[in-house]
Amino acid sequence: MNIKIFLGAILLNISLFAHGVFYEVVDGAIGIRVTAPNNIAISNAAITIYAPEASLAFTKGKTDVNGNFAFMPDSHGEWRVKINVPSSHGAHLKDFKINIDKDFKVKSYEKVPYDRYMKILSALGFLLGIFGIIILFKNRKGNIAK
Repeated sequence: MNIKIFLGAILLNISLFAHGVFYEVVDGAIGIRVTAPNNIAISNAAITIYAPEASLAFTKGKTDVNGNFAFMPDSHGEWRVKINVPSSHGAHLKDFKINIDKDFKVKSYEKVPYDRYMKILSALGFLLGIFGIIILFKNRKGNIAK
């Protein structure tokens, strides 16, 4: 019974990240790579870029077959990026900001929450795994003695 619960919990955790959209930002021409959680590129994702303090789009486009999209900023500041990945059960939307410095390099960008909290989630999973193994051995010792 415990093994069924354990396997069910693992399958539940895997499915939680099955429909996410991830992205990376690189220097030079500002490049954005859109991927699924398992690092599979998402092609044809609609991307809209907004210049600092602008309400009209600076550029629009779609990712290529490798999930890549690039643009050349014409000013420094905080640029806004909107990603729209359509799917059969609704769109997956991401909205984040990229800070471009005066040398037109990426100063910083908002990371996906999954990336920001990955270390905490990994440590928590490790501790829960150790706790589960300890409980499993304690239960086996109790069943053997009976």
